[in-house]
Amino acid sequence: MGELGQVQAGTAKLESCERRLRWCIELFVLGQKSEETESREICGGSVFDALKQLVLLRSSTRNPRQVLCPIWLYPADGFLIASDRREDPESAPFSPAADVVFPAIYPGTLRFLRLLPEVRGEDALDLCGGTGIGALRLSRTARAAVTADLTERSAFFAEFNARLNGARVASLCGDLYAPVQGRQFAVITAHPPFVPATGDTMVYRDGGSTGEEVTRRVIEGVPAHLLPDGDCVILCVARDTEDQMFEQRARDWLGDLRDEFEIVFGLEKILSVEEVVDSMRKRGQQLGDAQAEALLNRLRSMRTRQFVYGSLWIKRRGPKADAQVASDVAVNKPRRVRMTPTGSAADFERLLAWRERCRQPGFQEWLANSRPHLAPELQLRARHVVKDGELVPAEFIFSIETGFEAALHPDGWVVPLIAGLEGKLSVAEVYEQARQAEEMPKNFGLHDFVDLVSMMIDRGFLLVRF
Repeated sequence: MGELGQVQAGTAKLESCERRLRWCIELFVLGQKSEETESREICGGSVFDALKQLVLLRSSTRNPRQVLCPIWLYPADGFLIASDRREDPESAPFSPAADVVFPAIYPGTLRFLRLLPEVRGEDALDLCGGTGIGALRLSRTARAAVTADLTERSAFFAEFNARLNGARVASLCGDLYAPVQGRQFAVITAHPPFVPATGDTMVYRDGGSTGEEVTRRVIEGVPAHLLPDGDCVILCVARDTEDQMFEQRARDWLGDLRDEFEIVFGLEKILSVEEVVDSMRKRGQQLGDAQAEALLNRLRSMRTRQFVYGSLWIKRRGPKADAQVASDVAVNKPRRVRMTPTGSAADFERLLAWRERCRQPGFQEWLANSRPHLAPELQLRARHVVKDGELVPAEFIFSIETGFEAALHPDGWVVPLIAGLEGKLSVAEVYEQARQAEEMPKNFGLHDFVDLVSMMIDRGFLLVRF
């Protein structure tokens, strides 16, 4: 569906479609015109009149006997969504307005939808809402869903889409959290604009001097608006600087309450500063040589090392932690994982739930008595070299590619130890068998093995019920 905007009217094979469906696709999706008499016959008089009153149909200025759809109407995520078109339906020269409502069907938006969690009967807020598609998705499981956008045009489209789909979504207009002052939500989501501004602003696209301004302000508002045990999910492009990675900077933006939050950043793509500027030029943003050089200098002067694209997940926790757990968990140290294109909300929820389990009293003892097992997707590769005329293993690599991908290079003696975790014996029992068989270094204690198992569960190599 993300390629729908690239379909040319003359190339779509619609001959086998039922007549009314074909008419809908040609007008609403492909932007073609239709004779008014034929359209009235296909729709029926009352439906045709209703479509004209809603301005989903209007007469062509070039041929009043024809009708067209002035906006784009298409299916997305099980909803019917209206947004601005990418071209003039009368084939006139087209230049989008600054408050153009960005389509909800492009790959980035569809990616965003797969990352949204279930709300489980509480209230949810989607910022930078555009067409309202994020709030529509959240409304499936929320008690109440709110979409907010800076422009009146987006708020209007979002309300139209909510009514069109019969969804319980309130559409508000204002600057980020301004329309919901005093309210808190179980889920806050955002797919903010991220392109560094270079001049005239396009509201749906520009993100301030570095592209991060809107993202930063969304994060700064989280402590005031996210409920305890709530989740904030932001799909964004941001910067790693020479001093800090993005997720570390995001933690600082949470302010004095930062210790109440757990942060995981699912990295999907890394872009150099030069690649970002070059991409802006290729996307027709009228960036001349002088502007491009000025933007490069600006980003470098702000110690930009690289840009990162991915999903930032912020979970509200309590400020206290069990002293037993590893220090990075105890102080809510931000975590970066490598996210695959199949990554979803469930992957983040599993990881965050595990990190919370690590924080509970008696965790070490509990894990020692647990019975983890190998993840079905786990792979083990061995690299062999010739030694004394024989092939011998020189390197082992555990790897996994599910929603997150990870790799681990263990010492050779670790491999059979981990292989013994089949869900039948406890961690302590596997350790004791290996100790008695002298299959590991003598200074490797049960506590060390429990830490290793915890890390492998954290990375998805092992699974355990908790």
